[in-house]
Amino acid sequence: MVLEMDNVLKDLNFLKLEWCNCVYMYKNKLILLLYVDDIILFAKNRKNLELGIDLLKRHFELKVLGKTKKILGIEFTEVDSKLFIHQNSYIDKVCNLYSKFKFPISSLHIPKGHVLSKLDSPCTKPEVEEMSNLPYRNLLGSLAFIAGRTRPDIMYAVNLLSQFQSKPGIKHWQSLLKLLGYLQSTRNYRLDLSKVTNLNLKCYSDSDFAANRDD
Repeated sequence: MVLEMDNVLKDLNFLKLEWCNCVYMYKNKLILLLYVDDIILFAKNRKNLELGIDLLKRHFELKVLGKTKKILGIEFTEVDSKLFIHQNSYIDKVCNLYSKFKFPISSLHIPKGHVLSKLDSPCTKPEVEEMSNLPYRNLLGSLAFIAGRTRPDIMYAVNLLSQFQSKPGIKHWQSLLKLLGYLQSTRNYRLDLSKVTNLNLKCYSDSDFAANRDD
């Protein structure tokens, strides 16, 4: 299906972006996002959107669902002239799935002064067995999915906790649960995708490695 769609789009003079295999452009009028058999069209006006739909209908049976509300776990919300993306429903799903672990609600993703190390990994057989029964990697994967799409504020914490996924200890697990609690308390955070006229990119770097106990 994907290969067939790719061939048709090329025949229709859609140009695939080099940096992303699932994004196409049509004569600077349309942007098409493709995932298996799901398609999202972006355009500056209704006329160009209808043009894209008409082009695709010549080759495929389409079901036009209107404005995008949700795709691949990401939700779209319009407020006035602004567009936001978020993952409220997915966060709720993850929180419900791990509610049996009674994770604490937190206002911080990583508390100040909180240091994690490989020294916190299990050393004894009972500790190893205890950790083998906890879904550390599964929960970490869910949080990484969220961080990489709509919640960059937890990316540092996810990357930090990922360092211990081969041999996590109880302290690592508790930190992961606190991160989940932070997500629940901030589940309504959204990314604003509204158009801006002046975009200033600012970067920050912390050269203090005092918190790194392993290197």
